[in-house]
Amino acid sequence: MLVHPAEARRQFREYASGEITNENLAWGALLIALEDNPRIDPHHYLNELDALALRALHRCSRNEPPIFRLGHLHAEVFDEAGYRGDETNYYDPRNAYLHEVIERKVGLPITLSIIFLHVAAKLGLAAAGVGLPGHYIVKVQFELNEVYVDPFNEGSTMTMMEIEKLLHQISDGTIELTSDHLRAWSGRQTLHRVLGNLQSMWMRTGDPRKAAAARERMEILGA
Repeated sequence: MLVHPAEARRQFREYASGEITNENLAWGALLIALEDNPRIDPHHYLNELDALALRALHRCSRNEPPIFRLGHLHAEVFDEAGYRGDETNYYDPRNAYLHEVIERKVGLPITLSIIFLHVAAKLGLAAAGVGLPGHYIVKVQFELNEVYVDPFNEGSTMTMMEIEKLLHQISDGTIELTSDHLRAWSGRQTLHRVLGNLQSMWMRTGDPRKAAAARERMEILGA
């Protein structure tokens, strides 16, 4: 079914007027994709993510420690489904559209993190996105500690030293890691960055109309 861009924009505006959480973050990303890809069925792709989460949930036992659930998430999302970062064509706009990431199993750090956060929410994990300068990771909070995960790097965990090294590399040594860099991002901030990525990518590939549409939706989201 073909959805007119104006209808997709209306749906996104309605979505943006409500609360954005880990539970509905993927839906927001799919609505972003819908406006630029009017033939897709967002419900189909959301069902794909729900099925992925259900497979991870089936690995879980009732009374096991929450850290085990993180292991089950990793096994299903990265080992079995094979999600990974696109290191070959990083700036391909398809990496910023969630339906394309679900189809191709490759994407940007932020779109892969949205998938991670969706599954984590279904497993009852306290996860949050972390928007580093130039990269996006996830932190999972446990009772006594927190674990940082890089979905772009096949879900590998990161020590504080590794995060600091990554930030140093990204910034050519101009940015020092602080606690503010590691704060949890809201869903609204995350989608704002998805749209910012799309704006930059479409400008890079010479499509100012799509870049402008991304900017307009950033304004709809607000800060």
